[in-house]
Amino acid sequence: MLDHWVWSRYLSFSYYEHPPMIAWLIRGITMIGGNNETALEVGSQLVTISILALVYVCTLRLYGIKPALITLLILCSMPYFTLGSIFLHITQPFLLFWIIALFLLIRYHQQPQKSWLLWIGVAAGLGALSKYIMLLFYIGLFLHLLLYRKTRKELLNPWLYTAGIISLAIFIPVLIWNAQHDWISFRWQMAKGTSGADFGENTLAFTLGHLLLFSPLWALTGGLGIWWLRDRLVLAKSPEAVITVISIFPLLFFTLMSLKGTISDPHWANLAYLGIAILLGHELLWRFQKKTLYVLLGAGLLINLLLTGTVITHTLNPIIDWMPYELKNFDYLKQNNVPPATLQKLRNHDVRLNSKGQYIKHLQDFLTPVEFEKFGELIQKTAMDVSADRLTRVLAWDKTGVQLQQLLLQSELPQISFIVSREYQLSAVLSFFLPNQPWPHSIEKPERNLWSPLTEVKNGTSIFVCELQECQNGLLDFNSRFQQPLNYLGEIETRRKDRMIRNLQVYALSK
Repeated sequence: MLDHWVWSRYLSFSYYEHPPMIAWLIRGITMIGGNNETALEVGSQLVTISILALVYVCTLRLYGIKPALITLLILCSMPYFTLGSIFLHITQPFLLFWIIALFLLIRYHQQPQKSWLLWIGVAAGLGALSKYIMLLFYIGLFLHLLLYRKTRKELLNPWLYTAGIISLAIFIPVLIWNAQHDWISFRWQMAKGTSGADFGENTLAFTLGHLLLFSPLWALTGGLGIWWLRDRLVLAKSPEAVITVISIFPLLFFTLMSLKGTISDPHWANLAYLGIAILLGHELLWRFQKKTLYVLLGAGLLINLLLTGTVITHTLNPIIDWMPYELKNFDYLKQNNVPPATLQKLRNHDVRLNSKGQYIKHLQDFLTPVEFEKFGELIQKTAMDVSADRLTRVLAWDKTGVQLQQLLLQSELPQISFIVSREYQLSAVLSFFLPNQPWPHSIEKPERNLWSPLTEVKNGTSIFVCELQECQNGLLDFNSRFQQPLNYLGEIETRRKDRMIRNLQVYALSK
C-alpha cells in the first residue's frame, strides 16, 4: 500500500509495473484525509464497501433482494473481503470496473442495445487503467460468443469493436508512457507471467492460497453450484452462462500461468469467487430450505472468523515456532567482536533452519559452551530472517519511524531528502513514517526511481537502510550501484515485548 502511496506523490500516466489508477485513487484519498495511515485505511474500507455495495445492487436487479443478501453474506464470509480490506491495493478499483462491465454485458444479452456495449467500452477502459488483466474481460467476452453457436454472429457486430476502440482510447495514457519508457511495463508483465520458476512450482501454492483466502467452503460449494446450473449454462444468453464464462476463465488462465510464471498471487482468483458468490446467491436459495441455508452461511462466517482470527493471532503472537534462520551477515558479527575462530565455525556449519529451537540446537552442536553463552543471542539475531514472515512485516512501522528519526537527530541529520534500500518496499514504508517523508530509492528495481534520480540521491542528503540479515549483500549491491562511501550511523531494533520484529542498519551517504 505504501509503495503505491509513493506513486501517488509523483503523478504519472503509468508506472513500472502497473497502470496509474491506484496512484490517482490514493492521491484523491490523501488530498481529503492527509498523508497518514488512518486516511489510507479508511479509504481502503470505503472502496471495499463500494465493491460489496455494487455487487449487491447488481445482484438485486438481476435476481431480487433475497439472493442479493445471500451473495453479500457469502462475500462477507471470505477473508479476502474482510481481513483483506485492511490495505488499499491495485485490485480494488479494478474490481469496481470489472463488476460494472460484467453486469453491462449481462444486460446487453438480455436487452441487445448498442449503448450497453459502448458503456462496456468505458468501464473496461477504466478497468485497464487500473490493472492490465482487464484484457481478460474482452478475451472472456469473445470466448463466450465463440462457445455458443447462437451468439457467434455477434462477432460481426461493429459496436463490439467500437467498445474496444473506446477502451483503447481511455488506455492511451499508459501506451504513451510505455512508448517513452521502452515498453517496460509490458515486458515486465510478460516476463513475470511466462518465466522465472520451474514447471508447476507455484501451482500448488496458488491453489491452496486461493482456497484459504476465499474459503474452502465456497470453493467446494461453487463447484457444486456450477454443476447444479448445467441446464442453464447451455443457454447462451442466460446470466449464468455469461457470469460463469467471464468469471471462471481468469481462474483457469492464472492457474495455467502458475505452471511457469515467477509470481502466482492467490488473490488473482478474486474474479472467479465474485462470480461464484453471485451465482450461489440465487442457487442456494432455490436448493436449500431456510434452516439448511442458515447453517451453511453460518459455517462460512465461522470459517472466515477462524481463518482471520488465526492470522491476526499469529501476527501479534506467533502460534508456532516458525522463522527461518540462516547466517548471511558475517561482517556484522565481526564488527561485534566475534573471534575469527568462531566465525570460521559458523561458516563451516552454515545451514538454513526453520525455527529458533532448531537453530539453537544446531549452534550448541558445534560451539563451545563459552562461545554459545557469549555470542549465542547475537548470532541468533543476525541469522533471523524476520522479513520471511510476511505477517510480521505489517507491525509497528510507526514505532520504527520514530526510532529512525531519533537516530537521524542524534546524527545531526534532522531532515533527509532520500532513503535508499535494496528492496523498494523498505524505503517506501520508511518514507511514509518519517516526519518530512523523503523520497525512496530502490537498488533492486532502478526502473521505479522516477522520483529519485541517481545523481540527485548521490548529491543530496541521503541514507542507506538495510535489514540486518541481508545487509552484507545489500552493501555490496549499494557499492556496485553508487560507488560512494558510507558512514555507519547505527542500528534500529524494533521489538514487540521480547520479540524482535525488525532490525535495520542505517548509513549516511558521504559526498
